[in-house]
Amino acid sequence: MVSLLLKKQVRTILEQHGSDSAAFETEQILKWATGFDRLTLTPDSEIDDEKAKTAIDAAKRRVKGEPLQYILGEWDFFGLTFHVGEGVLIPRPETELLVEKTLEELKNGGTVIDLCSGSGCIPIAVSKKSGASCYGIEISEKALEYFKENIILNNVEDSVTPLCGDVLNPSDTLLERLPEKCDIITANPPYLTADDMRELQKEVRHEPEIALFGGTDGLDFYRVIFGKWKKRLAENGEFIVETGDHQAEAIREIMEKEGFSCEIINDYNKIGRFVFGKLAS
Repeated sequence: MVSLLLKKQVRTILEQHGSDSAAFETEQILKWATGFDRLTLTPDSEIDDEKAKTAIDAAKRRVKGEPLQYILGEWDFFGLTFHVGEGVLIPRPETELLVEKTLEELKNGGTVIDLCSGSGCIPIAVSKKSGASCYGIEISEKALEYFKENIILNNVEDSVTPLCGDVLNPSDTLLERLPEKCDIITANPPYLTADDMRELQKEVRHEPEIALFGGTDGLDFYRVIFGKWKKRLAENGEFIVETGDHQAEAIREIMEKEGFSCEIINDYNKIGRFVFGKLAS
């Protein structure tokens, strides 16, 4: 099939089902299915039938609500590529700001513990860019497999350690595998409320509920992790967490009760998205 015809077919499928980013998604699907990118694909490029069918099938999967990232099997985050798929949270652009803040605060490499790691995007990006020794904790064995794949994919086997465990009730075995003290603890825990879960977009419904739902008001994890994990911080250690819309102020209050001096950091839309706390000495 000539690429121009294939491109029109894929884009038409997406547009007819109301995609507001049909042009971008068409490009991504064609690149994934055919191996051609924007620079190498011309209107007259010949695409074999099998690859054309793969592209069309991908468009049909997309309009049924399957996330584009799951279809492609990978997604970029902080300039790095991560494997993703069913059972693991898709890395979001906003979370890159958490990584930026962590890198800004790290001194001489340092040591970081990341809670609720999912695909491992936070500890892997931090370690890759800073040389820090990072430990990531994830309760889902399915997500942990992606985490392990991404460590290998990004060549950080010597600096990132994936651990299976419950950050709300860490076992002695888990704690024994962690450093006694670290410089920074990061976390992007589940924070969607019960109302949020009822109103999820169909794409997000494909992502694991365990990585999304944070209790009735979305704050269940935050009520536990600061008190539970602050003992792992070195003197003047820091805790950086991502939050849901309009949760930052409540989370700051929780952190301050645990002895942190806090500030709220906005995301790209000027919404309070992160709470940064330094443990008072």
